Amino acid sequence: MLGFAIVYVVGYYLLSLYFGYTKASVEFSYWSIIHYIIPLTVIIITTEMIRNVLLAQKNKFTKVIVEVITVVIDLLIYASVYDIGTLDGFLSIMGYVLFASISCNLLYNYVVIRFGIQPIIVYRFISVMYVYLIPYVPNVYIFLRSFLRMLYPYVIYLVLEYSYAKRNHVVAYRDKKRQAVEISVLVVITSVIIMLVSCEGKYGVLVIGSSSMRGSIDKGDVVLFEKYEEEQILKGDVIIFQKEDLEIVHRVVDIKVVNGENRYYTKGDANQSADEGYIREEDIVGMVKLKIKYIGYPTLIVREIFS
Repeated sequence: MLGFAIVYVVGYYLLSLYFGYTKASVEFSYWSIIHYIIPLTVIIITTEMIRNVLLAQKNKFTKVIVEVITVVIDLLIYASVYDIGTLDGFLSIMGYVLFASISCNLLYNYVVIRFGIQPIIVYRFISVMYVYLIPYVPNVYIFLRSFLRMLYPYVIYLVLEYSYAKRNHVVAYRDKKRQAVEISVLVVITSVIIMLVSCEGKYGVLVIGSSSMRGSIDKGDVVLFEKYEEEQILKGDVIIFQKEDLEIVHRVVDIKVVNGENRYYTKGDANQSADEGYIREEDIVGMVKLKIKYIGYPTLIVREIFS
């Protein structure tokens, strides 16, 4: 488990080659040792001792109880970190804490039953404490971090299960190969979706929250856009631009060049009049390439609940 923990942390920092760094939320200091490192160390060791005692009972009901207890402990630890009264905070605690905790604790249960509590204590200590020991961490979008936290425990489980089964000469090679292919495809698809949602790559997606483009792009649709990098924009193109902290999807109806500056005039297809003022190139986020009908409605419903 020491090797898995090191691979996790190193792999996470390799993402910084693409995403860059951000300052750690808590700097390593005497204060962080007292308020974070020591309490978390006690919690980790105590939790694993409780897990070991309960799982020693060797019945399915106890495994469920252990899973529930450990997930609740994780939720209580992180509850003060995120503001669950906001949509972003709610999604963060659901993805980064709840779902990831379920995945992680399933792995922890498996390892404790097979190998004891020492490997998990080492793994958890390294995979949790690095954020309090290293001043800078990769600036990775939280949905991608959540996905990695959910995926990595399953990868570890597959490696351990394969190794254990191989030692006992019960490896079903064809099933293992098919399972590996299925997981690889799932990982690729999920990674692409996360990259689109996070808008970290060349392309991104945006949920339409108004009816100003009704008829061509309706409320609840999702648009796929290509990030703007000074490509030529023509009259009739549908662009995404930033205005008063909002991302707006409207059509270009006129283009004027004033003192060498391109000025774009836009209008929603369902609006009676054009938008006020004009858009500069630095305000443009991207150009719409594709729309997908209706799949954005669940996001709108959740946002309305928190608005």
